[in-house]
Amino acid sequence: MLTILTPSFNQGRYIEQTIRSVSSQDYQSVEHIVIDGGSTDGTVDLLRQFPHLQWISEADRGQADALNKGLARAAGDIIGWINSDDYYEQSIFASVMRCFEDQAVMWVIGNLTYVDDETSEMTPDKSPAVTFERVARNPDIVRQAPAFFRKGFIKRAGGWNPDYFMAMDFDLWIRLAKLSAPRMVNSNWAFFRLHAHQKTSHANVIRQKKEIMTILRRERAKWSWIAALSLRKRWYWAKGLLKARLIDAGFIRKARSIKAHTA
Repeated sequence: MLTILTPSFNQGRYIEQTIRSVSSQDYQSVEHIVIDGGSTDGTVDLLRQFPHLQWISEADRGQADALNKGLARAAGDIIGWINSDDYYEQSIFASVMRCFEDQAVMWVIGNLTYVDDETSEMTPDKSPAVTFERVARNPDIVRQAPAFFRKGFIKRAGGWNPDYFMAMDFDLWIRLAKLSAPRMVNSNWAFFRLHAHQKTSHANVIRQKKEIMTILRRERAKWSWIAALSLRKRWYWAKGLLKARLIDAGFIRKARSIKAHTA
């Protein structure tokens, strides 16, 4: 069985598309668990409209805590994780499950398409190959939406760490990559929505950098990797700050970019 986990908080405007992208797939043995953090925007009323869903809505410690709750409830041996503002490509689950017929495959990653919420512009992106060194040197290669895992493999790595807010996906990736590299599949498997309220916005760059540095020191990554990454993140922050001030001053028009996600 395949279990899809969706952490959610006040994403009622998007989550119906997420749910339907799961329920309309080409694979029958699927359960979809939505772990909502106590939304107040009508999300719960929407969830009640889908009797096939398993869901809970209660306060939690954030996305990592929600995913751990979902993992504890999951009946499937294979786990997918799609956030409540993203959605899957059509007719991919059968292909995903065929990858796991090879018992050596612990996790698998497909490609991703970025979708601008304002313009509906779509930008396809091929997911970079993941190894421990590659992800340690460049956390921006993490592509969460088109990734699927063996449940036992996630548990072996220790699950999600609720101490991290911005880098909780990177933290899991680097622990998984230490154990086994994923199989990469050159097909689009998911759509990542770019919008003004997501936590990957410029306002959280500094918090993300601090969390990443903590994780890399814990994993005893080479000091040269840490230093180079720190400089790059400082450069991103400086560019973002300058851009924000130019927008506020009216010199340039606000536009979302996928550059931070496609390094």
